[in-house]
Amino acid sequence: MNVYTIVVGMLQTNCYLAVSGTDAVVIDPGAQGGKILKSIDNANLNVAYIMLTHGHFDHTRGLKEVRGALQVPILVHEKEADFMKLKAAERARYETGLKTPAFLELREGDEISFGTGRLKTLHTPGHTPGGACFLAAEENVCFTGDTLFNDGVGRTDFPGGDARALADSIRSKLMTLPGEIKIYPGHGPSSTIGRERKYF
Repeated sequence: MNVYTIVVGMLQTNCYLAVSGTDAVVIDPGAQGGKILKSIDNANLNVAYIMLTHGHFDHTRGLKEVRGALQVPILVHEKEADFMKLKAAERARYETGLKTPAFLELREGDEISFGTGRLKTLHTPGHTPGGACFLAAEENVCFTGDTLFNDGVGRTDFPGGDARALADSIRSKLMTLPGEIKIYPGHGPSSTIGRERKYF
């Protein structure tokens, strides 16, 4: 699996293209949909899905444009789908740009296939109620969104945040992974589970 990072928006969100052959998924189209689509076109990729680690605006602001162009399903954990729909209705910070959010809802352990690649859903609540990480264990890759960063963890002072749940998620779902797993966070540089285990 090849991973392409596209840094977008004022908050410098990492949008990822996870690529297997010429098939791909888009993870967290946070802003600048045109920039994301140009990267897809330049690499001549066939996108199967758009996947969201969580629903904060800096990870979804480009969703309407990207989904409108690609016409592929949007995948998000079931608890986050409920949370996003509620917040979109309230026109709060989680607005997705879709008048009627339409998601395919993931559950813990669900696997998404594209090309020969597979991403397994890990429900990691804490930053948001339905936050998720996407693990490609055979490729030593994990997309951690705003759950785990290089030298840090996600904030829990936004609505729906829970510091204890976040710590439990990281300990039980991420720190138990092999140390060589490379993490691709929602912001900032990549790291490994082994490196972050030393500091968590």
